[in-house]
Amino acid sequence: MKSVFAAIGMLVLTAGMAAAQDKAATEKALIASEQKLNEAVAKGDKATFTSMVAPDAWSADSNGFSKVSDFVAMFDQVKVTSWKISDTRVQWIDAGNALVLYTWTGAGTFAGQPFPSKVYVSTVWTKKGDKWLAAYHQESEAAKPSAPAPATKKK
Repeated sequence: MKSVFAAIGMLVLTAGMAAAQDKAATEKALIASEQKLNEAVAKGDKATFTSMVAPDAWSADSNGFSKVSDFVAMFDQVKVTSWKISDTRVQWIDAGNALVLYTWTGAGTFAGQPFPSKVYVSTVWTKKGDKWLAAYHQESEAAKPSAPAPATKKK
């Protein structure tokens, strides 16, 4: 009888470890997908970008909310000269939805206007069938550093 409980315990432990490994692998894949989306934008690769984003996806930035399909229509107006993502992490919403968070730094323009050099980004990824798609994306510009206080003159 003890061996039956030991065997069941080992099965549960093994299943739990496998689930944790699957979760870690999925997190790594989601971060890689976010990297690939950024690369597609930087290279002007509309086909790769649209293949990774849900057709009904939305985004938000300092200009407000917009359908990602509207962004795709203006894709050729994006010019990225440098970029990097850092501080990546994944926050699970449930088994089929995860939030990828990171800091984006870089340079470039959209419609001829420079975009912020540092933004905090979050993307909701949702599993549709066996494929993860970006469903919502938000960018918040990092606060500008405060100007140093003027030096006081000694009397």
